[in-house]
Amino acid sequence: MIPHFTNTTAFWALLAIPLITAIHFLQHKTKTQATATLFLLEALVPEAHEGNAWDRLRASRSFWMQILAVLLLTWVLAAPVWPGKGSGQTVVFILDDSANMTPFRQEAVNAVSEDMDAILRSGIPATWVLMGSRASGQPLYRGPSARQALHALDLWQPREGTHDLAPALRTATAVAGPTGISRLITSTARRVPAGQSARGVGKPLENAGFAGITPVEAAGPGHWRIAVKNNSPSPLRSEISIHTEGGRPPARRSLFLNPGTVTEFEYSLPPECGKAVLRLPTDAFPADNELLLVRSAPAPVAVSMGIPEQSGKIFLNIIHSLPGFSPVPDGSDPDLLLLEGKTENARAPGKAAIIFAASGKPSYGAVTAERHPLTDGLNWSGLLIPSIGSMKPGEKAGVLLWQGESPLAWVDGKRLFLNWPWEKSNADRVPAPLLMTRRFMQSVQENLPGTHYGNLPGGTLLSMPAGGKLIQTMPGGERRETVFNGRLPEETGYVEIFPPEKGKRPCSKAPSGSPTPGWEIFPTAQRLTQDFPSPMKRRSGT
Repeated sequence: MIPHFTNTTAFWALLAIPLITAIHFLQHKTKTQATATLFLLEALVPEAHEGNAWDRLRASRSFWMQILAVLLLTWVLAAPVWPGKGSGQTVVFILDDSANMTPFRQEAVNAVSEDMDAILRSGIPATWVLMGSRASGQPLYRGPSARQALHALDLWQPREGTHDLAPALRTATAVAGPTGISRLITSTARRVPAGQSARGVGKPLENAGFAGITPVEAAGPGHWRIAVKNNSPSPLRSEISIHTEGGRPPARRSLFLNPGTVTEFEYSLPPECGKAVLRLPTDAFPADNELLLVRSAPAPVAVSMGIPEQSGKIFLNIIHSLPGFSPVPDGSDPDLLLLEGKTENARAPGKAAIIFAASGKPSYGAVTAERHPLTDGLNWSGLLIPSIGSMKPGEKAGVLLWQGESPLAWVDGKRLFLNWPWEKSNADRVPAPLLMTRRFMQSVQENLPGTHYGNLPGGTLLSMPAGGKLIQTMPGGERRETVFNGRLPEETGYVEIFPPEKGKRPCSKAPSGSPTPGWEIFPTAQRLTQDFPSPMKRRSGT
């Protein structure tokens, strides 16, 4: 049985054989001359020559010993292993799940098949493992049959956005073990870490696609700045067709796209339309040729103002600046309460609230912040707090701000506590406390039950429990039903998310007091950077 060499780089030592042969070609053969007179020896002294003269090969004993030594050294360094009974190796193929692989799906399958054939010719039994680069749970295939492994690739669909390959590569290396092989199948060399065995299946493509959207807030919720990128090496003139509701004929818009650049244009939904589909001409990469837009409609948030008039003016401005927020009179059923500490116990404990200290004792010192999403990136050096309140954080509270050793602000459940009299500080003239409270108010809105409409990129993590039913409607009308795993699909489409409870119809508002949204509709927009280099050279390695 043919041995398996575990260190194939050792075969570079065989290059010493032609070097040794050339040396023996350059050696001179000594001439023998018989003479009976000593004075003739001086005339037989060889003349000096520059360099060495090329001569016929001298197959001497030293020549063959040197050749044999090179062969033995190469054999030892290559570390041959003879497969015995029960021996084998684990071969793991990691297929890049990025949507960039879609045009090269068949090339990737062919690359796996070719590598399998090459490994089988070594004579060592193999256990095949096929997995995606964003795999969660079971791999596509694990077993000894190469035919079944290739058949399992029919289930592989590269639809993911940009993601880190490192976790999947670490898993593959652990599964393969020290004697196995892990090989990455991808479309771009920049995705391959140093030392990783890989096969490249990418090539340059003529492609132009949507690269993202930016809402133009000053123009209203139905106005966007839309980016289109030309990923091809030549300039393109493209036409965008815009399809809206109501059976209207599609509008047309022409664009000239320079190679490798992003071109932007603005678009507004007609007042009577709630959504639109923008399409580019079909090309080699169709995943970014469609863009779905919907008029944003954030969840309405009713805010009850139970704070002094001076502080109330500041927060009234914040409420008016946040889409969906509106003040309501006292006595109604608000979603967010603004309270003074002395009245908090008289309110419903399940409501979201921002609670201010009514009064406080004199206090001095710098304000420091803990790491938290509400405080990250904010500068607190300009905040002056001349007095601090008497409220105390609970056992489960997360402190946000300190003044010395005194807690100044904390979050406890759905409540934000600001432990100082707002009107006696300069908090309304410093950006940090205003931004912190604004972030908290937006988090309250995101977790309210009800129906939300908005434009989100594919793969966005939602603050909704997984396990419910997800129905995705593609731009062409195809509907796909899956289990919601906490993230939006990467593909462009309108998404409906149902509550996890079985038998529940989608509702516009969840049961009272429940923080779980009922369902949401989002068109997911692709934001992919296309990068199709020349085909990669195969990297050998184990």
